Order: sequence, then structure tokens, then C-alpha cells
Amino acid sequence: MQSPDDAAPGQPADRSNPGSEAGATAVGTSTADTTADRAPAPDPARPPAWIPAQAGERAPVDTPIETAVPSDERRSTAVRSISALFAVLAILVTLVHVFFVFLHVAPGNAVSQDYRKQTGTWIYPYFEQNWALFAPNPMSENFRLQAQSRVRNADGTVVESGWTDLTGDDLDHIRGNLYPSKADQNMIRRAWSSYADAHDAKDESAIGTRGPLTQRYLRRIVVHRFQDAGANRGLESVRIRVATTPIGKPDAKTEPETSYRTLGWWETKPDDFR
Repeated sequence: MQSPDDAAPGQPADRSNPGSEAGATAVGTSTADTTADRAPAPDPARPPAWIPAQAGERAPVDTPIETAVPSDERRSTAVRSISALFAVLAILVTLVHVFFVFLHVAPGNAVSQDYRKQTGTWIYPYFEQNWALFAPNPMSENFRLQAQSRVRNADGTVVESGWTDLTGDDLDHIRGNLYPSKADQNMIRRAWSSYADAHDAKDESAIGTRGPLTQRYLRRIVVHRFQDAGANRGLESVRIRVATTPIGKPDAKTEPETSYRTLGWWETKPDDFR
């Protein structure tokens, strides 16, 4: 009978020999036990290593079950909320502005009369309109603003000047000037128009709350003009008159007659010389 040791290489051992099989089993068991004792115990806190089955295969990424909202997303939501709030406020302010401007330029009606005070408070002085929306009113007359001054000299005497044509001075700066100043074109004209609209032509009494403001504004313009002409703080008072001439027809045979509206003397204030 051939022993397991006598078996040729590459040939299985003789299965008929129980001792041979038992010996092989014993040797296998001993080897497995030794390998198990030698391998380290798995760490429950460390995830098992994962080896890709193929080259180029990506490892799985653990995704948390409850994901918090990123800070960038929270910030973006707050910015959108604030932007929406400002947009709503801008729309409301725009609607209110359009409403008051419409009442200001529209023909007189019951609504514009009821909200006349509120409209004036909103429109003046920054949003004033000098044209009518449905009924434009072109200029039908020319006016020239003229002024006088009273100056107290160092010896106590008071000197009254003649009439100075302030509108004529502005026209001299405009004619022949390629880039005329807006102040020369509009300041005197607009100042007088505002004053005339806010005062009664008969007794110069103020109409509404804008009367004193328009008077101070016109007085300061005149004081500054006299200062530019050489008058100093000895300027005690000024007086204004307006020469109005209707615009006649081209084929008129006679010249239109000029009318004058003369105001009283206005005493100067320290703020007028700023």
C-alpha cells in the first residue's frame, strides 16, 4: 500500500487511507487557527476598507441623513427678502409721486382742489412743473424785472439808486453766448413767476403758505445782484417793479403798451448777504 509520502507530485493522496485524510485535516485546522490568531480584530469605529472592483470605479460617498441649510443659502434668502421689501417701497413712492405730479399739472378739478396743500408740499421746490399737461399756455407777454436800492453811507446818509434793469443784464449775458448760463436764462423769470402766483396783485398779500418763501427768494436774488454791482452791507433795502409788455400781432400798427407793477421797499436781512 502506497503511503502519502510516496505519492507522486501532483497526484492526490490515497483516499483509502484514513490516517492520511485525518492528518491533512488536522494540518489544515491548525493552519487556519494560527492565521485567525494572528489577524487583528476589526475596529467597530472604523469603516471597512473598500477596494474598487474595477479600475476607475469611484468609491461611494456617505451622505448624512439630515443635511443643514448652508449659510450661503440662508444669506441669499435674506438678501432676496430685503430686495423685495425695497422694491415694494420704491413702487409705492413712485405711485405717490406720479399721483401728485398728475394733480399738479392736470386742469383744475375737485380732487386737485381738495389735495392742493398736500400737492404743493410734495411738488415744491424740487418737482415743480411749469407746463400744463392738457392745456399748454405759451407766453403771451414779456416782462422785465427792475430794482432799486437804498444804501447807507459811512457818514449816515442814505442814497437811493435809480432803476436797474436786471432782466436786461441777463439778456446781455445770453445774447452772443454759445453756452449761456441757466441762471441767466431762468432765475429771474422763475423767481418772479413764483412770487406772482403766490401773491395778490392788488395788495401784495400772500396766497397760501408759499408767499413768504417766494418773497425771501426774490429779495435775496436782488440783493446778490446789487452786491455784484459793488453794494456792500450798507445796503438797507430794495424795491422791485416789473414792466410787462404784451406780445402784439405781427401786423399790429401800434406798439403794445407797457404796464408796471411796483412793490414796496423790502428791508434786507443778514441771511440775504450769504
